[in-house]
Amino acid sequence: MRQITLVHIALCCVIFAICFTPAAFDTLPFLEELKLKSMDLRFHIRGGRKPSGNVVIAGIEAKSIHAYGRWPWPRSVFAQLLVRLKESGARTIVFDLIFSEPEDNKTASSIASLAKTFTQLNLLTTDFNSHIFFDEMNQAMAEADNDTLLGDAMGFCGNVILGMAVERGSLPEQAMDAPGMDANGKALYKFDPWNKTWQFPDPVRGDQVLLPIPALETTAAGMGYVNVFPDRDGIIRRAPAAIFAQKVLFMPLAVAAAGHYLGADPFWDPRGTLRIGDRKIAYDTAGNIHLDFYGIKNSFARFSIVDIIEGRVSPEKLKDKIIIIGSMATGIGDIWPTPLSGEIPGVFVQATLVDNIVQNRVLQLPEHQIRVLAAMVFALAFLPLGLMAFFSPLVFMLSGLFFLAAYTLGTQYLFTTHQLIWPMVLPLGAGFLSIMVLLVYNFMIEGRQHRWIKKSFAQYLSPDVIDFLVREPGQLKLGGEEKELTVLLADIRNFTTLSEGLSPTDLTQLLNLYLGNMTGVILDNGGTRDKYMGDAVMAFFGAPLHDPHNPETACRTAIMMCEHLHEKRKEWVQQGLPCLQVGMGINTGPMVVGNLGSDRRFDYSVIGDHVNLASRLEGLTKVYGVKILISENTRQHLNSGFTCRELDMVRVKGKKQPVRIHELLGKDYFTNGAYAFVDSFEKGLACYRNGSFPKAIQAFEQTLLLKPGDTPSQLFMARCRTLMKDPLPEDWDGTWTFTGK
Repeated sequence: MRQITLVHIALCCVIFAICFTPAAFDTLPFLEELKLKSMDLRFHIRGGRKPSGNVVIAGIEAKSIHAYGRWPWPRSVFAQLLVRLKESGARTIVFDLIFSEPEDNKTASSIASLAKTFTQLNLLTTDFNSHIFFDEMNQAMAEADNDTLLGDAMGFCGNVILGMAVERGSLPEQAMDAPGMDANGKALYKFDPWNKTWQFPDPVRGDQVLLPIPALETTAAGMGYVNVFPDRDGIIRRAPAAIFAQKVLFMPLAVAAAGHYLGADPFWDPRGTLRIGDRKIAYDTAGNIHLDFYGIKNSFARFSIVDIIEGRVSPEKLKDKIIIIGSMATGIGDIWPTPLSGEIPGVFVQATLVDNIVQNRVLQLPEHQIRVLAAMVFALAFLPLGLMAFFSPLVFMLSGLFFLAAYTLGTQYLFTTHQLIWPMVLPLGAGFLSIMVLLVYNFMIEGRQHRWIKKSFAQYLSPDVIDFLVREPGQLKLGGEEKELTVLLADIRNFTTLSEGLSPTDLTQLLNLYLGNMTGVILDNGGTRDKYMGDAVMAFFGAPLHDPHNPETACRTAIMMCEHLHEKRKEWVQQGLPCLQVGMGINTGPMVVGNLGSDRRFDYSVIGDHVNLASRLEGLTKVYGVKILISENTRQHLNSGFTCRELDMVRVKGKKQPVRIHELLGKDYFTNGAYAFVDSFEKGLACYRNGSFPKAIQAFEQTLLLKPGDTPSQLFMARCRTLMKDPLPEDWDGTWTFTGK
């Protein structure tokens, strides 16, 4: 398990701040671009859908233009259209057009000019014929007034929603009181005038309102602005829920049309929610309604205006429908790109919003959008931190990318099935950035750490142990832990005498050769070189790389050190260097192992009573004249592949409890590997402990016959002769006490 540090946490906090702050304050345009493109991708993955069938488009297109002439048409054409739609049973008729100026009618103007001239020339006399002529001119002028004709047709229908427009501009910041109704009131939202707790998000602002001419405004059933504003990339994805102008909030044309169709006035409730009846219309923090586009194929039913007027469209296809009248001809303009279509007429945008509201499928946004975004960014920024703690770098990266992919699929599922726009770009960006930053940081830190470990430990650890520390650098923390290990100490015999006969250069060469070869054997067997103490070398086995058979490993290493020294001795003698003999002490037991020292400098070492005992055993090799002494603790862990002989029960300096010691036998170049002397020696040792000193001397003499010059046998024979002179104490158990090191 990888350790999580304060630096890791700080990096994730910085990533959270980097990803969330621009979203909260809308400071980076390219992030907005990414969010917009992610919306397009969601639409493309989901694909187009069929609308409800409640909305029909009456299009101004090439066929109608060919029939009624170039645009703009006389408004009498629309009057005929309204009458036909009324007869067909259309429930709501919507003009995605603006009639903000009187029609330029040359016929009506000519007749008016003629009537004026007729009066100025005093041709209007008491003569009956002159009055008849003047009345006919007035009647012709009235019949030529298409604005009045259209207004009358609208009054006849009683279900016509007119378009208006608000020109955008910058207004000074001012408090937005809940607006009342102006003279027309048909384009304004309904508010609770006593509500002072709610405030609309900063809306689109305008400084000039283009209303229909009075002749049409008075007979309209409702009005709404036709304005739609593309995003930064020129694509239409949303529409403003309101435009603030002249101290009032105007409603969109589609909202007014949907309200008329559903028989309910659009209004804002006390919590600031836009509603039409039981339908809730969601909007974002900028006050925009997000449209759920259907695509151009298999979309809204659309008919040519000339076909409707001339009765070529079945009334059943228009009955109880919302009829939106607008331009579908490319040359007239009002063409927009959308997420699912390269270019569509603007009337399709209005139709989409109307149908979304009627179906109650306007794209939804999470409540408390900023809080949700903050939570998602935070979660995905810190998720890699948890993964990093449990997995290797490769698995960490793959699992992190898996979770990011799962989050992406989850947001697409919510969009497809619930029309919910769940935050995607910034949380994914936070998650991906967190994965990459943590990977790079860990790579840099671990690379530096690995180099330091290899440099620091290469001199006294084997390559396998170093690899273990590279994988588990936490093992190198300052402090230690208690483990059962085996310690080995090796010392050159009579080194002081040898050094007196050598020059400093030769002495240095000798030590380097000896210590280098002995250390090589230790490291090759997985041991840890603890320290050099003059001509002595200390090593331990079982840490940091765990070795359950560390006593056997230590003993095997000691034997190999003796063998290796025997092989090198001839080579060194040829170089004029003295012949070296060593003594080794080995002990097994619980001891503290770890990094001992300060934060700035420490050594990986062992301490404890069992370490001291190994040192005492190494010193006793001089007394007993053997190469390797091991304790009873070590002997109990050895298998039958090792040959030992018990030497003595001793009480070393600094310890009250006696310790049974053994000689570890390897290749003996005097007996050629024959260990028959072991039985006779141990027979003598048993007699010695029983106080049968004559029998003990006989057994030791027999041992000397099998192994001439055996120092332990000579030592015990001398002890027996000394002890035979005086009576033995009552607590005699054969233990020999040493007062020196």
